[in-house]
Amino acid sequence: MCAVTIAGAVFLFGDSGPVVIVGVLGLAVLSALTLWLLRQNDAQIDRILAAHKEMASTLQSRDARLNQKAYQSAISKEISDRISSSPDVSETLEIIAGSLGAILDYSAVSYMVLEKNGTILFKCHLEIAVNAAFMESVKRAMLDALKLVHDASFKEEDIKTAHFGAMLDESAKEPMRSFFNVPMLVDGALVGMVNVASVKPDAYGEADAGILYGVVAQAGVMTTKIKHLIAEETNKVNAMLASISEGLIMIGHEEKVVIVNKRAKEILDIVKQDGEVLLLDVIQALYGKFDFRGFADQVLQSNKMEIFPELLLQKTFFKVIATPVRDRTGHTIGVVFVFSDITKEKEVDKMKSEFISITSHQLRTPLSSMKWFLEMLVNGDLGAMTEKQASVVLDIYNSNERIIMLVNDLLDVSRMESGKVVLEPTPTNLADFIKSMLPEVNQNFVKRKQTFEFVKPDTLPRIAIDPKLIWQALANLLTNASKYTPEGGKIKLRLALDAKNILIEVSDNGFGIPEFQKNRIFEKFFRADNTAKQEGTGLGLYIVKEIIEASGGIIWFESMEGKGTTFSFTLPLEGSKPNKIV
Repeated sequence: MCAVTIAGAVFLFGDSGPVVIVGVLGLAVLSALTLWLLRQNDAQIDRILAAHKEMASTLQSRDARLNQKAYQSAISKEISDRISSSPDVSETLEIIAGSLGAILDYSAVSYMVLEKNGTILFKCHLEIAVNAAFMESVKRAMLDALKLVHDASFKEEDIKTAHFGAMLDESAKEPMRSFFNVPMLVDGALVGMVNVASVKPDAYGEADAGILYGVVAQAGVMTTKIKHLIAEETNKVNAMLASISEGLIMIGHEEKVVIVNKRAKEILDIVKQDGEVLLLDVIQALYGKFDFRGFADQVLQSNKMEIFPELLLQKTFFKVIATPVRDRTGHTIGVVFVFSDITKEKEVDKMKSEFISITSHQLRTPLSSMKWFLEMLVNGDLGAMTEKQASVVLDIYNSNERIIMLVNDLLDVSRMESGKVVLEPTPTNLADFIKSMLPEVNQNFVKRKQTFEFVKPDTLPRIAIDPKLIWQALANLLTNASKYTPEGGKIKLRLALDAKNILIEVSDNGFGIPEFQKNRIFEKFFRADNTAKQEGTGLGLYIVKEIIEASGGIIWFESMEGKGTTFSFTLPLEGSKPNKIV
């Protein structure tokens, strides 16, 4: 405690301030001092409030900047993901327009895209209901801006217009009172423009335009980089495609020719050098020879590779392989056709066939003589033999029979490939005909103690087929079923009728066909790994397929290794066409 005298007044101060005032004058001084202290406190409070207000404003600005950066990062990522394989300006501006509501308030956001063919795509996203005059004002504002930076005039018929979002409402009378435009540049060239418009006056400032400008500019830079990267990779791919000897054509969605290499242009005699090759050019080049569009649709629908073994163009033979093209997600995005020149292979195959034909004919006569003499020995016409001699002669006879079977198969293949076998269709009741021929193969089933079942409808119409060839094909399937089914197994022959065909099925519960070898089952000289110990030439199924297809039918099979196989083929009710060369 201490005492202070001021203007005749005595103040007593303790630890917590003045506690006693002595004198009349001291009362006046006390009032003045109290007022001074209160004013000091008010000023301090004002300073504190101002500091808080400034801090709040700073934090709000920082939050806004962070939101803007987060928005720009999110938009940049989405644009990068969506246009990484194709720098589509329309899609880029669609992404930007669809996301602006996160940072800007607007009545409508629109964009224009300058397309390569000279037209303009105008899209307007309406946030609120406006009238047609509002949307027209937006379009005119954007066109005026385009004219300032793009030295060209635009006709109304060159503009494709569309709007989304809220509906146009002619009762909405609010005009466009605020707007701003932001251009998009790709590789230094104007490619589009974004417009933000509002019915409110003075709705936007420089900061708002700056946000959109930053996003659009960044999108333009990204699109430019992706465009350059794709162009660089495309040049590499084109250089590679130009160097390969096969013709290659890729069709994308909307029937657009995506890739056509130099060799393909040569094959199809398309004279365009730098101009874009259209699907119509390809179709016209192959008209009457190859249904390009139809086969492309077929591959897209089946989503499987298709092989077209022979196409003759300008005295050159080609094998065409059509394969679906898939993106990283597994979706089919097109079809690629590969044209491979097989002229030399055809010539070699022809020479091989001629050699086989000549050799087979030369072998046939001595083999027939050997068979005749061996039969005489086996039958004892030339005298009795010991048991051991008879056994050896029988083995020679059986070996000679296998060689004769091979020669006959080779001769059949040779005749088919040279066009010397002609179909001679005759009206035939297939069920009755097969029943009359079954004793020829039934001995195989008896010998191997196999159960055979023949299932047929009560009635079947007579159809025009070549009975000799059809039985050759069916007997081959039945013989194979017996040969590749263990003793005691089951073989079934079934006939059925549908609206257009007679169906023939030969099924067994034998060895089956390995999965990895199913695609080769109809090749010449091919035999599955699990049948290598069985006798055979590997030509039977090739001959069967040629006969069935020449008769107008289709052949296929289903098989599971260790469970059995079912071969099926059809014969059309309308019959086989006469004189069709196999």
